Amino acid sequence: MKNEYLEAGKFCGTHGVKGDIKAECWCDNVKVLTGLHTVFLKTAAGYRELKTERCVPFKDLVLMHIAGYDTPEDAAALKNKIFFAKREDIPLPEGRFFIADLLGLDVFDEDSKEKYGVLTDVLDGAASQLYEIRTPGQKTVYLPVVPQFVIRIDPETGIFIRPVKGLFDED
Repeated sequence: MKNEYLEAGKFCGTHGVKGDIKAECWCDNVKVLTGLHTVFLKTAAGYRELKTERCVPFKDLVLMHIAGYDTPEDAAALKNKIFFAKREDIPLPEGRFFIADLLGLDVFDEDSKEKYGVLTDVLDGAASQLYEIRTPGQKTVYLPVVPQFVIRIDPETGIFIRPVKGLFDED
C-alpha cells in the first residue's frame, strides 16, 4: 500500500526575528514545495498538520513561515525535523513516479527478463540520477537513470533496463 505522506524536506535553521525557518527541498524542484499550503510532521500519534503562510525560494533552500511559529525560538523547535507532504498535494506528470514507490522494486533485463537485483536508493549524480541496485550477491551497482539504460518502469512489476555489458558481472 502506498503511503499517503511523502518526505518533502527537512527544516534546517531559523531565519530572522519573525519565526521564519529555512528548509531543504527534497522535491524535484522548489516550485513543488512553494506550492504547498500544508506540510506535516510525523508523530507517534500520526501526522500533525502545519499550515504554511509563506514559502519562497532562498538561495539553495526555501524560506518558510509556519502558522503559530512567530519567534525564532518557536521556529528553532522545528530544526532538523523532516516534514512530509500529502501525496495528493504533489503534482505528478504522466509517466513519472515518486521515488518512495520505486524503492524495493525488482530490476530486470528488458530483453531476457533476468533479475539483476532490487532498487535500494536513488541518488543525485553529476549528470543524472543514479539507481542504486543491490544484486543477489550483495554487490551494489549504480546505473545512470537515462533512457539508454532505463527502458521502462512498471510500479506493479519492476524496473526494466538495458545495462552496459559487464555492469552486473559478479566478481
